[in-house]
Amino acid sequence: MMIRKRRLPLTLSLILLLNCIPTTNIVQADQQSLPDIDVSSEQIDATYEAIRPDSVKILGGTESKSGDWPWMTALLSSDEPNSYQAQFCGGVLVGSSWILTAAHCVYGKSPGEIEVAVGAYDLRSFAGNRIPVKSIQIHSEYNATHIQNDIALLEIAQSSSQPRLSLFAGESREGVPPSMIGEMITALGWGLADSASSLYYPEKLRQVELPIVSNSNCDDIYGSPYLLPSQICAGYYEGKDTCGGDSGGAMVSEVDGTWVHVGLVSFGAPCDMYNGWYGVYTRTSSYLDFIKQYVPDVSIHLGQKGMSWLMLLLRE
Repeated sequence: MMIRKRRLPLTLSLILLLNCIPTTNIVQADQQSLPDIDVSSEQIDATYEAIRPDSVKILGGTESKSGDWPWMTALLSSDEPNSYQAQFCGGVLVGSSWILTAAHCVYGKSPGEIEVAVGAYDLRSFAGNRIPVKSIQIHSEYNATHIQNDIALLEIAQSSSQPRLSLFAGESREGVPPSMIGEMITALGWGLADSASSLYYPEKLRQVELPIVSNSNCDDIYGSPYLLPSQICAGYYEGKDTCGGDSGGAMVSEVDGTWVHVGLVSFGAPCDMYNGWYGVYTRTSSYLDFIKQYVPDVSIHLGQKGMSWLMLLLRE
């Protein structure tokens, strides 16, 4: 599904999503390995609606500055030449040839359907290269029903010279807790934004600062117990949030004086209906092994700025 279309009725959205057939060149989910979670059909219906790329915005945020986030990446539909119209999800450059994003953004898609704009800021005036995607690697235990292990890597056809973002491993010199609870993060994206009178899709990258809260805050909304330790709950009860078109985008925090990737936008309640709610994010530190499996030049922050994952192996 593409973004910037009118919202489909909830029941129709669920039917369409349940009938998505993934292509054979994408690693498939092993749903048997995940715990069975008791959620109502109404909760699943609302959750599916929330993660659709045209409904899953930077609400209550601000326009970012050009050059502040050079690793930020827009995922584009390759058959749409207008980059503003083509954008459907976000991602981040974590290796010279690898983009980290959400699994639900690319589930059921083939590499030929996606291009990426690395370092994009203004989608309307973007004049850089739209790089084709060479391969898609979805986490083997991605569960589309419960939206768990919502993480994927895109291998791009040519390497990018843009700066790469380091990943947070849960350790810091400053004593930041591995859970990040109580910390403020910055979420980034081109998803729906709010003005004084309406919602709109921005041309320029936007950002919003949100607190990380206990997963129980999200369990109260999406059904308890719902969230896994590999997921993060962040936001406010209302007023500020991420939403449609932001999926896969980066959740970053400044740790030990450097910006690191803490999580990525996964799902949430339909923001335009609830004026913002707690959102759910995939926790980066839970998937370092998955990422290292494919990205040889990934940088993992272990309490020292720019420490590579090779140092992590030495520590083990």
